[in-house]
Amino acid sequence: MSLFDIPPKHDPQLLYSREKELADLVKYIQEKRWTILLGPRRVGKTSLAKCAIKQSGYQSMILDARENANFTDNLLQNLTHDSNFQVTGNITVPNMPYISLGASYSKQALKKTLDIILKGKKQAVLLLDEAQWFSDRRTLTMMLAHLYDYHYDTVTPIITGSAVGVLKSILEPDSKSPLFGRPIMQIDVKKWHPSISMSFLKKGLEQNKLSLNTELLVKTVELLDGLPGWLTMFGYYYTANPSNYSDAVNKTLGEALKIVNSETDNIGKLARGWSSHLKLLTELSSGSKSFTELLSAPGQSTNSALSKHLDMLQRLNYVEKRPQDGHYEITDPIMTELLKRKTSTK
Repeated sequence: MSLFDIPPKHDPQLLYSREKELADLVKYIQEKRWTILLGPRRVGKTSLAKCAIKQSGYQSMILDARENANFTDNLLQNLTHDSNFQVTGNITVPNMPYISLGASYSKQALKKTLDIILKGKKQAVLLLDEAQWFSDRRTLTMMLAHLYDYHYDTVTPIITGSAVGVLKSILEPDSKSPLFGRPIMQIDVKKWHPSISMSFLKKGLEQNKLSLNTELLVKTVELLDGLPGWLTMFGYYYTANPSNYSDAVNKTLGEALKIVNSETDNIGKLARGWSSHLKLLTELSSGSKSFTELLSAPGQSTNSALSKHLDMLQRLNYVEKRPQDGHYEITDPIMTELLKRKTSTK
Protein backbone atom coordinates (compact mmCIF):
# COMPACT_ATOMS: atom_id res chain seq x y z
CA MET A 1 0.00 0.00 0.00
CA SER A 2 1.31 3.42 -0.99
CA LEU A 3 0.35 7.06 -0.50
CA PHE A 4 0.41 7.25 -4.30
CA ASP A 5 -2.29 4.59 -4.86
CA ILE A 6 -4.90 6.18 -7.12
CA PRO A 7 -8.19 4.80 -5.64
CA PRO A 8 -9.63 6.58 -2.58
CA LYS A 9 -7.94 5.46 0.62
CA HIS A 10 -9.64 2.95 2.95
CA ASP A 11 -6.84 2.55 5.47
CA PRO A 12 -6.65 5.42 8.02
CA GLN A 13 -2.86 4.94 8.15
CA LEU A 14 -2.67 6.10 4.53
CA LEU A 15 -4.86 9.18 5.09
CA TYR A 16 -2.25 11.90 5.12
CA SER A 17 -2.58 15.01 7.31
CA ARG A 18 -6.31 14.70 8.07
CA GLU A 19 -6.07 13.68 11.74
CA LYS A 20 -8.52 16.24 13.10
CA GLU A 21 -11.11 15.77 10.35
CA LEU A 22 -10.86 11.99 10.75
CA ALA A 23 -11.29 12.15 14.54
CA ASP A 24 -14.28 14.49 14.20
CA LEU A 25 -15.99 12.33 11.58
CA VAL A 26 -15.47 9.08 13.53
CA LYS A 27 -16.94 10.82 16.59
CA TYR A 28 -19.97 11.98 14.61
CA ILE A 29 -20.54 8.48 13.23
CA GLN A 30 -20.40 6.97 16.72
CA GLU A 31 -22.83 9.62 17.97
CA LYS A 32 -25.13 9.00 14.96
CA ARG A 33 -24.76 12.59 13.79
CA TRP A 34 -25.41 13.12 10.10
CA THR A 35 -22.48 14.82 8.42
CA ILE A 36 -21.74 16.53 5.14
CA LEU A 37 -18.14 16.83 3.91
CA LEU A 38 -17.54 19.88 1.75
CA GLY A 39 -14.47 20.80 -0.25
CA PRO A 40 -12.99 21.21 -3.72
CA ARG A 41 -12.80 18.31 -6.11
CA ARG A 42 -9.75 16.07 -5.57
CA VAL A 43 -9.27 17.29 -1.99
CA GLY A 44 -9.82 13.82 -0.51
CA LYS A 45 -13.40 13.83 0.79
CA THR A 46 -14.12 10.24 -0.31
CA SER A 47 -10.89 8.98 1.26
CA LEU A 48 -11.72 10.75 4.52
CA ALA A 49 -15.22 9.25 4.58
CA LYS A 50 -14.07 5.70 3.81
CA CYS A 51 -11.27 5.81 6.38
CA ALA A 52 -13.66 7.12 9.05
CA ILE A 53 -16.14 4.35 8.29
CA LYS A 54 -13.43 1.72 8.60
CA GLN A 55 -12.15 3.17 11.85
CA SER A 56 -15.66 3.35 13.29
CA GLY A 57 -16.15 -0.38 12.67
CA TYR A 58 -19.68 0.00 11.33
CA GLN A 59 -21.16 -1.63 8.25
CA SER A 60 -21.46 0.65 5.27
CA MET A 61 -22.99 1.14 1.87
CA ILE A 62 -21.80 3.57 -0.79
CA LEU A 63 -23.96 5.39 -3.32
CA ASP A 64 -21.72 7.11 -5.86
CA ALA A 65 -23.71 9.69 -7.78
CA ARG A 66 -21.10 9.72 -10.54
CA GLU A 67 -21.83 6.06 -11.29
CA ASN A 68 -25.62 6.30 -11.11
CA ALA A 69 -27.14 9.79 -10.94
CA ASN A 70 -30.65 8.49 -10.26
CA PHE A 71 -30.82 8.44 -6.47
CA THR A 72 -33.86 6.15 -6.26
CA ASP A 73 -32.38 3.48 -8.53
CA ASN A 74 -29.00 3.79 -6.83
CA LEU A 75 -30.45 3.42 -3.34
CA LEU A 76 -32.78 0.51 -4.08
CA GLN A 77 -30.20 -1.33 -6.15
CA ASN A 78 -27.62 -1.10 -3.37
CA LEU A 79 -30.05 -1.93 -0.57
CA THR A 80 -31.25 -5.09 -2.28
CA HIS A 81 -27.81 -6.30 -3.40
CA ASP A 82 -25.59 -5.26 -0.49
CA SER A 83 -24.94 -8.18 1.87
CA ASN A 84 -25.30 -5.88 4.87
CA PHE A 85 -28.89 -5.07 3.98
CA GLN A 86 -30.10 -7.81 1.66
CA VAL A 87 -33.57 -9.13 2.40
CA THR A 88 -34.30 -12.85 2.27
CA GLY A 89 -37.27 -13.63 0.08
CA ASN A 90 -39.57 -11.23 -1.70
CA ILE A 91 -40.53 -7.74 -0.54
CA THR A 92 -44.28 -7.39 -0.53
CA VAL A 93 -45.66 -3.87 -0.58
CA PRO A 94 -49.37 -3.32 -1.26
CA ASN A 95 -50.14 -2.18 -4.81
CA MET A 96 -46.51 -2.29 -5.78
CA PRO A 97 -44.54 -4.91 -7.68
CA TYR A 98 -41.17 -6.03 -6.37
CA ILE A 99 -38.45 -3.50 -7.07
CA SER A 100 -37.85 -2.86 -10.76
CA LEU A 101 -35.03 -0.46 -11.45
CA GLY A 102 -35.97 2.47 -13.62
CA ALA A 103 -39.62 2.33 -12.58
CA SER A 104 -41.45 5.31 -11.11
CA TYR A 105 -42.69 4.87 -7.55
CA SER A 106 -44.90 6.96 -5.32
CA LYS A 107 -43.43 8.51 -2.19
CA GLN A 108 -45.39 6.16 0.01
CA ALA A 109 -44.27 3.08 -1.91
CA LEU A 110 -40.64 4.13 -1.63
CA LYS A 111 -40.96 4.74 2.09
CA LYS A 112 -42.65 1.39 2.69
CA THR A 113 -39.97 -0.42 0.71
CA LEU A 114 -37.28 1.34 2.69
CA ASP A 115 -38.97 0.46 5.99
CA ILE A 116 -39.17 -3.23 5.08
CA ILE A 117 -35.54 -3.45 3.97
CA LEU A 118 -34.20 -1.69 7.07
CA LYS A 119 -36.39 -3.44 9.63
CA GLY A 120 -34.23 -5.10 12.29
CA LYS A 121 -30.92 -4.09 10.70
CA LYS A 122 -27.89 -3.00 12.74
CA GLN A 123 -26.49 0.49 12.55
CA ALA A 124 -24.73 1.22 9.26
CA VAL A 125 -23.21 4.21 7.51
CA LEU A 126 -24.70 5.34 4.20
CA LEU A 127 -22.14 7.26 2.12
CA LEU A 128 -23.65 9.50 -0.56
CA ASP A 129 -20.58 10.39 -2.59
CA GLU A 130 -20.54 13.64 -4.63
CA ALA A 131 -24.24 14.08 -3.97
CA GLN A 132 -24.57 17.15 -6.22
CA TRP A 133 -24.65 14.80 -9.21
CA PHE A 134 -27.92 13.15 -8.13
CA SER A 135 -30.53 14.19 -10.67
CA ASP A 136 -33.65 13.61 -8.55
CA ARG A 137 -32.79 15.86 -5.61
CA ARG A 138 -36.41 16.26 -4.48
CA THR A 139 -36.63 12.53 -3.96
CA LEU A 140 -33.24 12.60 -2.28
CA THR A 141 -34.32 15.16 0.32
CA MET A 142 -37.63 13.36 0.88
CA MET A 143 -35.95 10.00 1.47
CA LEU A 144 -33.28 11.53 3.71
CA ALA A 145 -35.99 13.14 5.82
CA HIS A 146 -37.75 9.77 6.12
CA LEU A 147 -34.49 8.11 7.20
CA TYR A 148 -33.98 10.86 9.78
CA ASP A 149 -37.47 10.47 11.24
CA TYR A 150 -37.84 6.68 11.21
CA HIS A 151 -34.39 5.09 10.89
CA TYR A 152 -32.10 7.43 12.81
CA ASP A 153 -30.73 4.57 14.93
CA THR A 154 -30.12 2.37 11.88
CA VAL A 155 -28.72 4.61 9.15
CA THR A 156 -26.13 7.37 9.59
CA PRO A 157 -25.47 9.18 6.31
CA ILE A 158 -22.24 10.86 5.30
CA ILE A 159 -22.75 13.17 2.35
CA THR A 160 -19.81 14.43 0.31
CA GLY A 161 -20.05 17.28 -2.13
CA SER A 162 -18.00 19.90 -3.90
CA ALA A 163 -20.83 22.04 -5.29
CA VAL A 164 -22.23 23.81 -2.24
CA GLY A 165 -24.71 25.77 -4.33
CA VAL A 166 -26.23 22.64 -5.82
CA LEU A 167 -26.48 21.05 -2.34
CA LYS A 168 -28.23 24.07 -0.86
CA SER A 169 -31.47 22.08 -0.40
CA ILE A 170 -29.60 19.86 2.09
CA LEU A 171 -27.29 22.43 3.67
CA GLU A 172 -29.79 25.26 3.99
CA PRO A 173 -33.30 23.76 3.72
CA ASP A 174 -36.14 26.26 3.73
CA SER A 175 -39.28 25.88 5.83
CA LYS A 176 -41.02 23.91 3.06
CA SER A 177 -38.21 21.36 2.71
CA PRO A 178 -38.62 17.84 4.15
CA LEU A 179 -35.21 18.34 5.81
CA PHE A 180 -36.13 21.57 7.57
CA GLY A 181 -35.27 21.47 11.27
CA ARG A 182 -33.07 18.40 11.03
CA PRO A 183 -29.50 19.35 12.00
CA ILE A 184 -26.59 18.12 9.90
CA MET A 185 -22.94 18.51 10.93
CA GLN A 186 -20.52 20.06 8.44
CA ILE A 187 -16.81 19.40 7.97
CA ASP A 188 -14.88 21.57 5.53
CA VAL A 189 -12.07 19.61 3.86
CA LYS A 190 -9.57 22.21 2.75
CA LYS A 191 -6.62 22.19 0.39
CA TRP A 192 -3.22 21.48 1.88
CA HIS A 193 -0.74 24.21 2.70
CA PRO A 194 2.28 24.02 0.34
CA SER A 195 4.43 22.67 3.17
CA ILE A 196 2.05 19.74 3.68
CA SER A 197 1.96 19.07 -0.07
CA MET A 198 5.76 18.97 -0.05
CA SER A 199 5.90 16.59 2.90
CA PHE A 200 3.27 14.35 1.27
CA LEU A 201 5.36 14.04 -1.89
CA LYS A 202 8.53 13.36 0.10
CA LYS A 203 6.81 10.70 2.20
CA GLY A 204 5.31 8.97 -0.83
CA LEU A 205 8.63 9.00 -2.64
CA GLU A 206 10.41 7.59 0.43
CA GLN A 207 7.93 4.70 0.48
CA ASN A 208 9.13 3.89 -3.03
CA LYS A 209 12.82 4.48 -2.16
CA LEU A 210 12.91 7.54 -4.40
CA SER A 211 13.48 11.27 -4.02
CA LEU A 212 13.24 14.55 -5.90
CA ASN A 213 15.40 17.61 -5.45
CA THR A 214 13.82 20.62 -3.75
CA GLU A 215 13.52 22.61 -6.97
CA LEU A 216 11.38 19.92 -8.65
CA LEU A 217 9.30 19.41 -5.50
CA VAL A 218 8.51 23.12 -5.35
CA LYS A 219 7.71 23.15 -9.08
CA THR A 220 5.30 20.23 -8.66
CA VAL A 221 3.50 21.82 -5.72
CA GLU A 222 3.20 25.14 -7.55
CA LEU A 223 1.73 23.31 -10.54
CA LEU A 224 -0.74 21.08 -8.67
CA ASP A 225 -1.31 23.17 -5.54
CA GLY A 226 -2.67 21.54 -2.38
CA LEU A 227 -5.05 19.06 -3.97
CA PRO A 228 -4.16 15.51 -2.86
CA GLY A 229 -5.81 13.93 -5.90
CA TRP A 230 -3.51 15.62 -8.41
CA LEU A 231 -0.42 15.20 -6.20
CA THR A 232 -1.22 11.50 -5.84
CA MET A 233 -1.63 11.15 -9.60
CA PHE A 234 1.76 12.76 -10.17
CA GLY A 235 3.36 10.41 -7.64
CA TYR A 236 1.72 7.44 -9.33
CA TYR A 237 3.16 8.34 -12.74
CA TYR A 238 6.56 9.40 -11.43
CA THR A 239 7.17 6.22 -9.42
CA ALA A 240 6.35 4.19 -12.53
CA ASN A 241 9.12 5.96 -14.47
CA PRO A 242 11.37 7.92 -12.06
CA SER A 243 13.92 8.71 -14.74
CA ASN A 244 11.53 11.06 -16.54
CA TYR A 245 10.05 13.86 -14.42
CA SER A 246 8.61 15.74 -17.41
CA ASP A 247 6.76 12.64 -18.59
CA ALA A 248 5.07 12.27 -15.18
CA VAL A 249 4.04 15.94 -15.23
CA ASN A 250 2.68 15.73 -18.77
CA LYS A 251 0.71 12.55 -18.05
CA THR A 252 -0.72 14.08 -14.89
CA LEU A 253 -1.76 17.25 -16.71
CA GLY A 254 -3.21 15.33 -19.64
CA GLU A 255 -5.36 13.08 -17.47
CA ALA A 256 -6.36 15.88 -15.09
CA LEU A 257 -7.40 18.18 -17.93
CA LYS A 258 -9.70 15.51 -19.37
CA ILE A 259 -11.31 14.94 -15.97
CA VAL A 260 -11.84 18.64 -15.24
CA ASN A 261 -13.19 19.32 -18.73
CA SER A 262 -15.76 16.55 -18.34
CA GLU A 263 -16.78 17.72 -14.88
CA THR A 264 -17.08 21.32 -16.07
CA ASP A 265 -19.44 20.22 -18.83
CA ASN A 266 -21.57 18.34 -16.29
CA ILE A 267 -21.73 21.07 -13.68
CA GLY A 268 -22.75 23.46 -16.44
CA LYS A 269 -25.94 21.44 -16.82
CA LEU A 270 -26.75 21.82 -13.11
CA ALA A 271 -25.75 25.40 -12.28
CA ARG A 272 -27.94 28.26 -13.48
CA GLY A 273 -26.21 31.06 -15.34
CA TRP A 274 -23.21 28.88 -16.09
CA SER A 275 -22.24 30.81 -19.22
CA SER A 276 -21.79 33.96 -17.11
CA HIS A 277 -19.89 32.00 -14.47
CA LEU A 278 -17.60 30.62 -17.16
CA LYS A 279 -16.79 34.09 -18.47
CA LEU A 280 -15.80 35.13 -14.98
CA LEU A 281 -13.67 32.02 -14.54
CA THR A 282 -11.94 32.74 -17.84
CA GLU A 283 -11.15 36.25 -16.61
CA LEU A 284 -9.62 34.78 -13.43
CA SER A 285 -7.55 32.27 -15.38
CA SER A 286 -4.98 35.02 -16.06
CA GLY A 287 -4.43 35.49 -12.32
CA SER A 288 -6.11 36.56 -9.09
CA LYS A 289 -8.12 39.78 -9.20
CA SER A 290 -9.90 42.13 -6.84
CA PHE A 291 -13.63 42.77 -7.00
CA THR A 292 -12.96 46.17 -8.59
CA GLU A 293 -10.74 44.65 -11.27
CA LEU A 294 -13.36 42.04 -12.11
CA LEU A 295 -16.08 44.67 -12.24
CA SER A 296 -14.16 46.58 -14.90
CA ALA A 297 -13.64 43.46 -17.04
CA PRO A 298 -15.58 43.12 -20.33
CA GLY A 299 -19.07 41.68 -19.93
CA GLN A 300 -19.56 42.58 -16.25
CA SER A 301 -22.48 44.84 -15.44
CA THR A 302 -23.40 45.70 -11.84
CA ASN A 303 -21.98 45.18 -8.37
CA SER A 304 -24.90 42.98 -7.38
CA ALA A 305 -24.63 40.78 -10.49
CA LEU A 306 -20.89 40.25 -9.99
CA SER A 307 -21.41 39.52 -6.29
CA LYS A 308 -24.02 36.92 -7.21
CA HIS A 309 -21.73 35.21 -9.72
CA LEU A 310 -18.77 35.18 -7.32
CA ASP A 311 -20.94 33.81 -4.53
CA MET A 312 -22.13 30.94 -6.70
CA LEU A 313 -18.62 30.14 -7.95
CA GLN A 314 -17.45 29.98 -4.33
CA ARG A 315 -20.40 27.72 -3.52
CA LEU A 316 -19.40 25.51 -6.44
CA ASN A 317 -15.84 25.49 -5.06
CA TYR A 318 -14.41 26.83 -8.29
CA VAL A 319 -13.30 30.14 -6.78
CA GLU A 320 -11.89 31.13 -3.40
CA LYS A 321 -11.30 34.52 -1.81
CA ARG A 322 -7.78 35.00 -0.50
CA PRO A 323 -7.79 36.11 3.14
CA GLN A 324 -4.57 38.11 2.81
CA ASP A 325 -5.80 40.61 0.21
CA GLY A 326 -9.43 39.79 -0.63
CA HIS A 327 -8.56 38.86 -4.22
CA TYR A 328 -10.46 36.07 -5.96
CA GLU A 329 -8.68 33.15 -7.57
CA ILE A 330 -9.56 29.81 -9.15
CA THR A 331 -9.38 26.96 -6.63
CA ASP A 332 -7.97 24.28 -8.91
CA PRO A 333 -4.83 25.02 -10.97
CA ILE A 334 -5.95 22.43 -13.52
CA MET A 335 -9.09 24.47 -14.17
CA THR A 336 -6.86 27.51 -14.72
CA GLU A 337 -4.75 25.57 -17.20
CA LEU A 338 -7.83 24.26 -19.01
CA LEU A 339 -9.30 27.75 -19.45
CA LYS A 340 -5.96 29.16 -20.63
CA ARG A 341 -5.72 26.45 -23.29
CA LYS A 342 -9.31 27.01 -24.43
CA THR A 343 -8.72 30.76 -24.66
CA SER A 344 -5.52 30.36 -26.67
CA THR A 345 -7.26 28.19 -29.29
CA LYS A 346 -10.01 30.73 -29.99
